[in-house]
Amino acid sequence: MRVRFLQHGLVYISALILCSFCLIPILWGISTSLKPDNMVYAQPPQWIPDPIDFSQYASILKNKMMMRYFLNSSIIAIGSTVFSLVIGIMAAYGFSRFKFPGRNTLLWSILFTQIFPRVVIIIPFYVTLRNLNLLGTYTGLILVYLIVVLPISVWLLKGFIDKIPYEMEEAAVIDGCSIFALLWRIVIPMTFPAIAAVAMYSFILAWNEFLFALIFSSAETRPVSVGLAFFIDEQGVRWGQLMAASILMSIPAIIIFSLAQKLLVRGLSEGAVKG
Repeated sequence: MRVRFLQHGLVYISALILCSFCLIPILWGISTSLKPDNMVYAQPPQWIPDPIDFSQYASILKNKMMMRYFLNSSIIAIGSTVFSLVIGIMAAYGFSRFKFPGRNTLLWSILFTQIFPRVVIIIPFYVTLRNLNLLGTYTGLILVYLIVVLPISVWLLKGFIDKIPYEMEEAAVIDGCSIFALLWRIVIPMTFPAIAAVAMYSFILAWNEFLFALIFSSAETRPVSVGLAFFIDEQGVRWGQLMAASILMSIPAIIIFSLAQKLLVRGLSEGAVKG
């Protein structure tokens, strides 16, 4: 009994330390965003601002460039999510249901692309987008994110589609169901947890990604993840505005994660069982 109590105590203490390690920077960022500029460097530091000041948030919301960055991030993230779902569902269904020469080799080669660090593929991406006249465009960034997201999307969705009884599809085809109606009425409803996981993964990747966005975007298409870097200039770091913009930037990702959390766990666990 005493040993079990000690084990449970160690587990709870470890969990508390881990949660503190994750939450303290977030809480400090929120605290900093609610302070006026003259309190950011106050000694000793104040965890709870007194008084609470929302001027940093007001300055961000009144900043037309930051609002433009938020709009750019929304367009890129939503576009990447929609296309990754459409292409991923069709590719996963093809790999799951159709047998063709080189199927397994092609399927594994798709996943093999995830081995390479992103720095390695920057130059090929840059040359390709330049030759296609897609540098500094929404389309170019969406295509880049699709290449990064699709391998995981295809494998997750294929794992779910493999579990759908083929007899259900045969019965639907006998009833006159076309291939697209089959996907819409049978495959998509039964793979919804995996679809939610793919959608959340695609959205958060496109929303938070910095390196590709920094290199392949222009002043007109720059997302908010890159826009945050402009709070660091020759005058120093504007911590209040940087933290306020970071908190505002994280809200869409938090909402998406909260809505899809249960489906995400189920999609990642069940979709990875069968390859």
